[in-house]
Amino acid sequence: MKAGRGRRRVWAVGLVIVLLLTGGGVYALWSGSSGDSGRPKAHGSGAAPGELAWKKAPRTEPSRGSRDASGTWFTQTTVVKAEPDTVTSYDIKTGEKQWSLLLDGVQCAASRDIDAGRVLIALKMEDSCTAMTVIDIRRGKKLWTQPIVTLRADDPEADSFRPEKWAAQLEVSVSQGHGLISWATGSHIIRLSDGQLIGYTGKEEDCRDVGAAGGAQLLTHRYCGHRATVRSQNPQSLGNPHWTWQGPEKQLVADVLSTRPVVLLMGEGEGTTVGRPTQLVVLNETDGKERARIQLQHDHEVNYCAQSMSRCSEYLVEGETVYVAGKGLTTAYDLTTGRERWTYKADENRVGFPVSVSDGELGIYVAATPERVGELARVSVRTGKEIRTTKNAESLRTAEWQLVHRGNMVPQLRNGRLLLVNEGSLESLDSDVILAISAPAKDG
Repeated sequence: MKAGRGRRRVWAVGLVIVLLLTGGGVYALWSGSSGDSGRPKAHGSGAAPGELAWKKAPRTEPSRGSRDASGTWFTQTTVVKAEPDTVTSYDIKTGEKQWSLLLDGVQCAASRDIDAGRVLIALKMEDSCTAMTVIDIRRGKKLWTQPIVTLRADDPEADSFRPEKWAAQLEVSVSQGHGLISWATGSHIIRLSDGQLIGYTGKEEDCRDVGAAGGAQLLTHRYCGHRATVRSQNPQSLGNPHWTWQGPEKQLVADVLSTRPVVLLMGEGEGTTVGRPTQLVVLNETDGKERARIQLQHDHEVNYCAQSMSRCSEYLVEGETVYVAGKGLTTAYDLTTGRERWTYKADENRVGFPVSVSDGELGIYVAATPERVGELARVSVRTGKEIRTTKNAESLRTAEWQLVHRGNMVPQLRNGRLLLVNEGSLESLDSDVILAISAPAKDG
């Protein structure tokens, strides 16, 4: 594509968004009976442990170029789920719809974290991911929608920000009132309250931006030559990060699992292609200095980690412990020393996903198979000893397995519900987006 055409597209997309904003293209579909025809209804809160409480299918029909269902967030009582062009809030207990918003385009990427009730989503307008929107998930309100690129077409920096140059998938994150959008040739930091551009970085020689993570701090991940680099970004000055960590040659960062503490999933590879992850690296969150390394054993399960940065269902970081899924086991490691604390052994043929920690207990979802239903095990975080296990109903086996085997399932344990959430691609209107299974009352 020629440069001139790319620059015109920046202006064209901006015009489209202005028309949307001034012409009333932003609206909410508030809860009620409309739009729910043919959808599974909530079963209420009376389901016994292990039984189906409720489930949800897609609200809009997936189509070519708009199948991405990444993005799941929680308030105290609701789960908010993004689909290709909608965002919908459901009551965790009953599954009743609270509100639903139609996006101004098809989503390209969504922030994992929430900042003061706000999430950031990148949108595809025309044929490129050139817009961004912020949603208040507590009120079900779209705060603003704007172009990502606001440089003039004749600006010398504009060449790095042309959509056709964004070879890597966009990554977006939020932290402390700011949003970060990162792609192969640069990054933007914006103010979440109004979308005001705070700063940007263009492409540096021999460097390629590949990811971003938020929450406690804004981290960007890039490759310069054969080395992985992680930066803690200063929102006021992208050129002056709080700290920078540079990894050994040919050890690549597969994911940023946590930003407080900073936990990196590492693997070996060529170029920027990461092979099977081999270890976890723990960094001080204040200065980026390495403090521990954890070697991943052969029986650790790392094949399900198909989501974007910070969305690995095989790992749970809680305090100074990381819980790692394995085939037939779940292992707890001390993030200060890197040493194994304990290993819980479940069914040797199934993966045990660490889900949540509450009241001294770790919840583990033992994944369903074509022959066996899933289970929710509760083990002591101190010893790893099993406290109790709840088997899911036989009637759920097929639905569980369909979510698990696609590699897009992320389990969550909230308010007495084990939620199996589709964080990947929607295949059809028959694909489950959320499967909510009743859990014992103590799960909280």
